[in-house]
Amino acid sequence: MKAKITLSFQTENDAERVLSVIKPDNSPLPEGLEIECFVHDDQLSIMLHCTRGINSLGSTIEDILSAIDLSLRTVESFGHSKKDL
Repeated sequence: MKAKITLSFQTENDAERVLSVIKPDNSPLPEGLEIECFVHDDQLSIMLHCTRGINSLGSTIEDILSAIDLSLRTVESFGHSKKDL
């Protein structure tokens, strides 16, 4: 099974920042799971190839999106607190 996630950001720098946050989680991967991530312009693309079954693919997608969500909320929170100083 294959899946592709493409997310658009306001800037290429934002996309690179999110990639740098989630990339360490991509290794070591369990056997039967491959993940390739790259940034082009303001888009982050994540390609997944999974031979471990639909449940494993779904869990992997959920983990990736949760990590992205957390990184975005952290940056947003930091930005707000920085403004308030």
